[in-house]
Amino acid sequence: MINLIGNINIDLIMAQVSHRPDFNEEHMVDEMIIRPGGLANVVYPLAKLNERPRLISAIGNDQFGDMIVKEMGPLIEDSLVRINTPSAVSVSVVDQLGSRYFVTYSGHFYGMTDDIVKRCIDFEKADACFLYGYFLMPNFGVEETQGCLMRAKENRQLIFFDANSAIDGWSEKSCNEIFSLLPYIDYFMPNDEELLHLTGASSIEEGVEILFNKGANQIVVKCGDKGATAYLKNDVIHHSGYPTKAYDTTGAGDSFNAGFMYKLVNGSDMKTALAFGNALASIVVSRKDNRYPDITEIEEVLNIKC
Repeated sequence: MINLIGNINIDLIMAQVSHRPDFNEEHMVDEMIIRPGGLANVVYPLAKLNERPRLISAIGNDQFGDMIVKEMGPLIEDSLVRINTPSAVSVSVVDQLGSRYFVTYSGHFYGMTDDIVKRCIDFEKADACFLYGYFLMPNFGVEETQGCLMRAKENRQLIFFDANSAIDGWSEKSCNEIFSLLPYIDYFMPNDEELLHLTGASSIEEGVEILFNKGANQIVVKCGDKGATAYLKNDVIHHSGYPTKAYDTTGAGDSFNAGFMYKLVNGSDMKTALAFGNALASIVVSRKDNRYPDITEIEEVLNIKC
């Protein structure tokens, strides 16, 4: 069992956009997808692997909240709390090469508070804890996060952490908050751009060294189509990923997170976990429909030399 703690929202995705419009311009696209996003992008692949996580989060009280409950309910141990506000909606614009940007309506994100985590009476009944979307939970700040991570640590849970991008442009305050959390985290899981912004480094290796000096334990850096690298105190393990033609890269890192955690929680070594996360993500980004693979499909990709 994995406790998933963080934001869940609705994603509105405009895919295969030929170029980014400027202000005062309008472009029409032929592809639009509406689906649950945020931690839903972790729940879906775990469900296809027959894992039923506990989802600890707030949701809005509207038709989008109803959609989340309908789709997530059968897949999770439910610790969702309805907030009497509209749901958060994230608009993702994805170009034909897979690059994207987001504009997000905050909605119920302000309703994610420490009380929601504390009222989860079965929190201790888990093998791992994954805290996600730190910067999208304005009222679940550094003190609340520290308390949550300490609670997980006291119960000997593996702790995974993916902050996502800082919405204030990586201010000194945001960076210092993440630095203060590093000693509580077993696996800190930024992507390469987030790592460089967080540390101000000019290379991944320099950034990793800065994080170790700030108290990080193990760092897993996601590098898109270049795979992922685990930096341990005495070792570096890289997996170069699997070639694929991307259709929609929204949730790529989340899918990697799901596969990586699934393997580690179930006793696999680091190299195997990296390969599995990369294989799962490579399938997800290549599909428009039925995005999430079962174990047989993932194993087929794992047999490809990379």
